[in-house]
Amino acid sequence: MKMCMDMLKDSSNNIIFVTISMTGGGTERVISVLANEAAKRGMQVTIMMIGDDRVEYALDESINVICVSKATGGSFSGRIKRIKAMREVIKKDNANVIAMGSSASIFTLIAAYGLKNKIVVSERNDPRRLNHKPISKTMRFFREILYKRAHKVVLQTEDVKVYFGKKVSQNSCVIMNPLPDEIYVGHNSEVREKCIISSGRLIGYKGFDALIDAYAEFVKKHPEYLLKIFGKGELEDELQKQIDGLGLREKSVLCGFSDDIYDELRKGGMYISSSVSEGVSNALMEALALGIPVIATDCPVGGSRMCIKDGVSGILVKVGDKDAMVRAMCKIAEDEEYRESISKNAVEISKNWSVSKIWDEWEELFA
Repeated sequence: MKMCMDMLKDSSNNIIFVTISMTGGGTERVISVLANEAAKRGMQVTIMMIGDDRVEYALDESINVICVSKATGGSFSGRIKRIKAMREVIKKDNANVIAMGSSASIFTLIAAYGLKNKIVVSERNDPRRLNHKPISKTMRFFREILYKRAHKVVLQTEDVKVYFGKKVSQNSCVIMNPLPDEIYVGHNSEVREKCIISSGRLIGYKGFDALIDAYAEFVKKHPEYLLKIFGKGELEDELQKQIDGLGLREKSVLCGFSDDIYDELRKGGMYISSSVSEGVSNALMEALALGIPVIATDCPVGGSRMCIKDGVSGILVKVGDKDAMVRAMCKIAEDEEYRESISKNAVEISKNWSVSKIWDEWEELFA
């Protein structure tokens, strides 16, 4: 992995990924998987970070990783310097560009104004939000204007299209998240433990508070099941207080990050995604590919529905419907035949998300 900007070389076989950082997160994970696949195919790959220089994902050693800007704190002069640095990289390299997420996409389209590079931008979450907060009318209008200049706009679900104007919507396509090859090796339903797994940042829209409430009802009937929630975030103390208040300290664990989440998932008895709002969840897709029985809230912007055929490869429940969540948990815990059926179907469906197939779809955008 090389950290110097002067390693960039002119080539129509070049690709630049633009992201705020490469720290833990679903967007960053997608970039790492796609970038590694592109490098494996012999492409010259650059990952340009514009807000943080940390890298928390394993990357092919041939990938050129650069950071042109740290967090600006909203500084106008800092943002201008960022845009100039980005433009120099894009202009210097004869590369196709993929910008991931609203913020990275907005800065990229400004930086590349007037250049001949093909710029593909990608919305990775609910477009009604920016940096985990409701997007302002001004920023939504500004984003719309800029996205009209993109070569292509990649969305995660068909539902997202309604949030954009006609021109952007018509110039958009839906591409699923990629799964790395190793996800398809080693799942074994015979080693399932009486354990419910969930994962993600401990923030409001992930709905972990609702999951804990549903689990409190479920465990009265199935005391043999534990609840493990993997991830860290601002609500950690609040969620722990909720667990303690419900008398679940011996049954529910906030596990923090795991160095081998695949191993944890393989042992899980069921996986639950309880989000109130979500794009396409990598963790949900990974659980399906590993053959774990999955329950997910059918939340905006339709990511769970993109992954799960209700009753066939998993169970969808309405956001906020605790009774439905408890019933779904009981169905999986009590019906072995059903449990095995949805697991088998999920594994088969997930094969459509292999990184080789998904990267083919990205490459076609630049043909």
